[in-house]
Amino acid sequence: MPYAFRDATGRVTGESPETARVVLKRLGIGDVRFVLSDFANLIRELERGEIDMIAAGMFITPERSRRIVFSLPTARVGQGLLVRQGNPKDLHSYTEMAARPDVTPAVLAGSVEEEYLKALGVPDVRLFRVPDAATGAAAVKAGRADGLALSAPSVNLLAEDSNGALAAAAPFAGPVEDGGELASSPAFGFRKADEDLRQAVDGVLRGFVGSPEHLALVAPFGFTAGDMPKKTTP
Repeated sequence: MPYAFRDATGRVTGESPETARVVLKRLGIGDVRFVLSDFANLIRELERGEIDMIAAGMFITPERSRRIVFSLPTARVGQGLLVRQGNPKDLHSYTEMAARPDVTPAVLAGSVEEEYLKALGVPDVRLFRVPDAATGAAAVKAGRADGLALSAPSVNLLAEDSNGALAAAAPFAGPVEDGGELASSPAFGFRKADEDLRQAVDGVLRGFVGSPEHLALVAPFGFTAGDMPKKTTP
């Protein structure tokens, strides 16, 4: 959430699947089957040919780009932190979480947030790894973790859906790079051998991402014009 999840009717939805449906339909690809999987397994499943495209809000990183190819970004988002209502540990940045041995951060296994916290010196033994955002939110709510590190749209949506039990840490200082707050770019992932498919998808994304139609499509998942990518290359 809000990138990819199964709704109450069993339909796979979210920012990434809904955008993928439009893009693939415009390419004349109508026979599409969505499969939910643990985030940490997606690249391996793609490489094995078990899936043909990652549409789960996977952020572009140099490490991942060594294994797969990414489409153009479909958004550009900052980071956030989901905490219990009232923020009992008074957490307002990943740096604070890393510096306090009494704090247990929850992270999505294989996520960029996991890498951020490890780079800040958080040992593996302190990281509470979860397979998906809902599990992470439940861990925070139950007190098994003190905060769930995720992108800001994810944190905001989880907080809204918690019936007041959880909140986005505010104020929150996201990770910085070169003097500015670090932002992440979700995109679709493909096997390197499927370059033709990636280029075809990019051809649609260039005219679609950020358009009024696209903004209306992703608005229910917490995305606004301010979350759109500022560049047109992966």
